[in-house]
Amino acid sequence: MSPLLTVAIIMSPFALVGCLKGRYVLSIVGLFLLFGIPSILAATRLARADSWWASRFYDEAKLIQTGHRYPGRSDISDALTL
Repeated sequence: MSPLLTVAIIMSPFALVGCLKGRYVLSIVGLFLLFGIPSILAATRLARADSWWASRFYDEAKLIQTGHRYPGRSDISDALTL
């Protein structure tokens, strides 16, 4: 098995959680670059207010916090932020 495929398999749960949190670019880039570090960052950071993760797991206080941190709706330039 190639090292790149091994890293992608190990980092895929982090990438999946990152995508559910609305951090698409960091999650996908993290599958193949920098040994998965961007995927880990995407999975551990606060989710966007309009993501599936936030609507499912966050209470009202945490949704307000995400609204202050990420105002407006998500777009590709917001997805690049840490």
